Amino acid sequence: MSKKKIVEPAYINSPLNNPMPNYHVYYMNKAEKIIVTLVAFVIGGIVGYIFYGDLFMEDGMATSSTYISNVVVFVIVGILAIKFLTPIYVNGRLKKQQNKIKSQFCDMLDSLTSSISSGSNVVKAFESARNDLRMQYDENDFIVLEMDEIMNGISQNIGVEVMLRNFGERSGNEDITSFADIFDICYRKGGDMQSVIYRTHRVIIDKISISDEIETKLTSNKMQHNVMSIMPIAIMAMLRSTNDAFAESFATPVGVIANTIAIIVFLGAYRYGLKIVDSKG
Repeated sequence: MSKKKIVEPAYINSPLNNPMPNYHVYYMNKAEKIIVTLVAFVIGGIVGYIFYGDLFMEDGMATSSTYISNVVVFVIVGILAIKFLTPIYVNGRLKKQQNKIKSQFCDMLDSLTSSISSGSNVVKAFESARNDLRMQYDENDFIVLEMDEIMNGISQNIGVEVMLRNFGERSGNEDITSFADIFDICYRKGGDMQSVIYRTHRVIIDKISISDEIETKLTSNKMQHNVMSIMPIAIMAMLRSTNDAFAESFATPVGVIANTIAIIVFLGAYRYGLKIVDSKG
């Protein structure tokens, strides 16, 4: 028997029993899901028509079967496009979400380093960092929500290390998780917190810098990948609209088979291309 896929929750309870974001996953809200579904359906339907449109024509004239087949093709390919394009969109949003929390966490470490360097204790440093972050970000930004939760935990006699560990487990980022683990050990054993926070800050800054350099170098490749992905569809649309004989040849059984094989190859090449140009920051 096959095991059921475990669906991770969008929120995980903090030590205060408050639901906090689970950064391992990204779930669309209702409005976003409707828009993405409609856009994917329309794109898929148009592509389906370009490759499989105007079947069952007689003497160059559309029949009732032609109109029915056009609708059927539009709907079927549109539904398949939803299944294919939605995960790509979600993965893209998830990557942006993880990059965002990593960048904001780095700003948090920057504020913590400055506060501890000025002689503040750990609790005062976190409070000062929260105030700094509130000036940089909106109240609904990830890091502000996390800092508010950490400070609420401190006010209810829950250790900073406990709140940080929960944040690290939810973050989906190995740097945040590592920092939480190191902070926990040093805080309980009286380690050099200033050095720990400073070194972690430098490591993350260096990783972000390297990741940005790789991303910049891959930008042109990603653009080429997107253009090459669109070109076969654009060429097919141009040939169908400018050459009636070409369009009629693709409405034959042999043409349908050829189109199907071409689409399978195209989708495989597209997915493989995504893996090539993807950078793991």
